[in-house]
Order: sequence, then structure tokens, then C-alpha cells
Amino acid sequence: MAERVTRLTRSPQPATRDIRGFTLIEVVVALAILAIGLTVIIELFSGGLRLGRISKEYTQAMNYASLKMEEIATRRTIAEGEDTGEFDDNYRWKVGVEKVDILPGDKGTDFRPPVEFYHTRVSVLWASGLRERSADLETYKAVKTSTNENKS
Repeated sequence: MAERVTRLTRSPQPATRDIRGFTLIEVVVALAILAIGLTVIIELFSGGLRLGRISKEYTQAMNYASLKMEEIATRRTIAEGEDTGEFDDNYRWKVGVEKVDILPGDKGTDFRPPVEFYHTRVSVLWASGLRERSADLETYKAVKTSTNENKS
């Protein structure tokens, strides 16, 4: 019987090994994307907080302006001019009242309307960060004329 000789041969090793991890470039790119994403998220949160603060300031200013407008609206008489004052340390107000002529200016007439119209503007001003902000309310008020009050 002839003997068979079997030779054990090894398969040749590949020149490169199978790597089961991340390369340095992949890690650097992932960290850069993460840093950009976190920066955007932090900016969104800070912008939301800033807008929330500004909204709160405007709401407070409109409440103050509404209070001042109601105070003016409940007066029986009104006079033209400007007036200023403060609500608290942060908010101050300015009121401007001017008479509005409702008759056409080009025709001379002796007719006097039974009421006078006044344009009233309330401005509330405050400092917000480095900016000066303001909120305004405007209205018209009809007041009986003094000659009309004497007749009734």
C-alpha cells in the first residue's frame, strides 16, 4: 500500500488585519458633529429664555399702560398736554393728550359739536439689557363740552 503523504499547508495570512474599532479620523469627525449640535441646542435654549424674559417685560408694560389708560378714561375732564411719571424702579410712563378737531378746517361755521375729541397716547418705557424698550396704547375720548354741560 502506498502511503499517501499529506502536507499541511497554511493559508497565507492577509497583509491587513480585520480592525474592529474606530479610527482617529472617525472619532474626531463624530466629536465635531457633537460639538456643533450641542452649540446649536444651547443657543436655542438661551434664545428661548431671552424671548421669555422680553415677553414678560412687555406683558408687565402693557398692564401698566392699561392701568394708566383706565385712570385717564375715568376722569370727567381732560386737558391737553404731556405728563410723565414712574410705576416702579424699572418702568416709567409718558402720557400725551391732544385735542382733535373733527370739523372740516376749510369751512368757517358757527356750529360747535356737543363733544370734544381727545387723542390720548400712553407710553411705558423701560430698560431691557442694553436697549430701551417701549409699549404704547392709544385711544380717543369724547368729552362733553362745557357749554353742553351748562344747558343740561
